[in-house]
Amino acid sequence: MKRNILLLLIFYSMSFMSFSQYSWTNGEVILHDGETIVGEIKIPVISKDFVHFNGKSKVKVRNQLTGEKTVFDENQVKLIKFKYPGSKIAFYEYVPVSKNKKEIFCIITTGSVTLYGREVAITSSGHASMSVHGMDEFYVQRSGEHIAKPLKTARPSRSFRKRAIEYFNDCPTVVNTLKSKKIKTADEIIAIVETYNECVEQASNTI
Repeated sequence: MKRNILLLLIFYSMSFMSFSQYSWTNGEVILHDGETIVGEIKIPVISKDFVHFNGKSKVKVRNQLTGEKTVFDENQVKLIKFKYPGSKIAFYEYVPVSKNKKEIFCIITTGSVTLYGREVAITSSGHASMSVHGMDEFYVQRSGEHIAKPLKTARPSRSFRKRAIEYFNDCPTVVNTLKSKKIKTADEIIAIVETYNECVEQASNTI
């Protein structure tokens, strides 16, 4: 399978919760004006239970020597690069999820369709306690689309299967897989998107 991978990604465990990008992590912030800011970086965890102040997801950078913190927003940041042990790297960027809103996602795989992922915080309550746990969300965006579409969300109004069949309906191989198999894991979701991208590539080569 020939993959059109734009960036080196590190989803070796496919668990967003295993990453530390929501605490201070070494990395770089590349700005739209070309400047690169190096330091410890932290991005906010999106909560599906509470509204964030001003609704903006901002990137914080901390100077490793002085401890001074600088905040950047979607109008300034082009790309966020996290560096993990073992020379592993992950790239995040602001992705449009509606006409007027962008949120930060990890770039998982690219091609005709780009797959984005992130972890969100969900609060659940029991008889006498309340707990917070993480849940993975996935969005997709075709080349030329201005807004990324939800594929799997923490509070789905539609199932992943229905959304995926509708979105990938021009690739029979993917549709048949979705109808015959229950997709449960992040690795399986990635495989679906990569199979679709291969399907599109093969179709374009026959024209």
